[in-house]
Amino acid sequence: MRKARRPIQGVSTRSDEAPRVQEPSSPQTSIPTIGFRAALATDSDEIARFICAAGGGLYEFLFDDLIPFVTATEVLAAGVASDEPPISYRNCFVATSKDQRVVGVANAFPAVAIESETYPLVPRERLDHIRPILKLYEKDSLLLNALAVHDDVRHRGLGTRLLLWAQSRARSLGLARLSLHVWADNMLARHFYRTHGFIERGVAEVPSHPRLRHSGGSILMSRAVCAEAAAEAKIDEM
Repeated sequence: MRKARRPIQGVSTRSDEAPRVQEPSSPQTSIPTIGFRAALATDSDEIARFICAAGGGLYEFLFDDLIPFVTATEVLAAGVASDEPPISYRNCFVATSKDQRVVGVANAFPAVAIESETYPLVPRERLDHIRPILKLYEKDSLLLNALAVHDDVRHRGLGTRLLLWAQSRARSLGLARLSLHVWADNMLARHFYRTHGFIERGVAEVPSHPRLRHSGGSILMSRAVCAEAAAEAKIDEM
C-alpha cells in the first residue's frame, strides 16, 4: 500500500514537477526553526522520498514493479540505509524542522562512482533507456544526485544552503567541480542552477517514454567549487 506523500519540491536532478524554486539567499541569511545536519540511517525512509521526488519519475521508472508490493521509494530506502551505495545516508545532508522532521535533502557523491554501480534487478530495457544519463558525467566532479525541499519551507533559502554543503563536500574530497543532471523540460530547475553558477555542458538524449514523460533529454550542468562558500558552509556545520 502506497503511503500518502507530503508535497516535496525537487529543484535538482531531473525533477519534473516544475518546482517553485527557492529564492537565493546569502550565506549569512539565517533560516529560523530550520536545522542542518549530516543524515542518519534512521532518516532513510524520508530521504528516499525526497530522492524520488527529485528524480522526476526516474526511480519509479527503474524500480517500480520489480518486487511485488514494493515501491520504488522502498527500494531506494533500503539503499539509503546501507553504508556503501552512492545514495547511502552517508552521502546525504538534511534540513530539519523544529520538530525534527526532514524537510530538505541533498545527496552527492564522486561522479566516478557511477562506473562501478550495478543494478542486478533492473530489466535491461529500462537501463538501456536511461543509459545516456549514466554515460554523461564529469569524472573529476562531485555529482549532486538529488536536492529537494518540502513545499512547507520553500522560499527560505534551503536549496542554496544545501548547495553550499555540496560545495564543502566536494572540496573535502579534493574535487574542484560540482555537477548534476536536470531534465531539459524543467525550466525552473535549470534557471535555479544557472542562478547559482552552473553551466550546461551536454545533453543525454533520453527518449520520452509512457512511464518517463520528458522531452529534450537530461542536461549535464556543472560549476567550479567556490572556495569561500564551501569554507563558510563547513564552518556552519561545526
